[in-house]
Amino acid sequence: MKTILAAAAAASLVLFAPGLATAQAKAGAAGISKARASTVDIQVCNRSGRDATVAVSYVEVGSGQFVNRGWYDVLNGACAQLVSTDNANFYVYADATDGSGRSWQGEHVLCVQYPGPYTFWSTGSSTCEEGQETRNFVPIHADEPGPYTWNLDP
Repeated sequence: MKTILAAAAAASLVLFAPGLATAQAKAGAAGISKARASTVDIQVCNRSGRDATVAVSYVEVGSGQFVNRGWYDVLNGACAQLVSTDNANFYVYADATDGSGRSWQGEHVLCVQYPGPYTFWSTGSSTCEEGQETRNFVPIHADEPGPYTWNLDP
């Protein structure tokens, strides 16, 4: 009887003690959090009073190539997640979709493609491929990893 009780006690310790898999999962989860914490999660919030469409460009770290993406439709009063990148430097551009000609632009010339959606890679040159046009993007630097919000104001 003592042998059976001892065996049952030992089995319950194994069943209820944190196992190697649990410890590895916790360590892995922390590793994932650190990796995600080093990215910039770019979103746009549209406070302009009109619907808009947004383009974003950034260089993938280590690639030397621009990733160019558009068009993300963002309704007035809404926010939209664009992309996550491990590069703190990126470029954004937006057009109003109401025919007003309103745009949110800067001074960094990059190529876009209409009508979209599009994704293409480039060297960041202002010389576009056939079917593409240049637009003046806003250069942005995120001071720290995590969410970054670009606001479209009136």
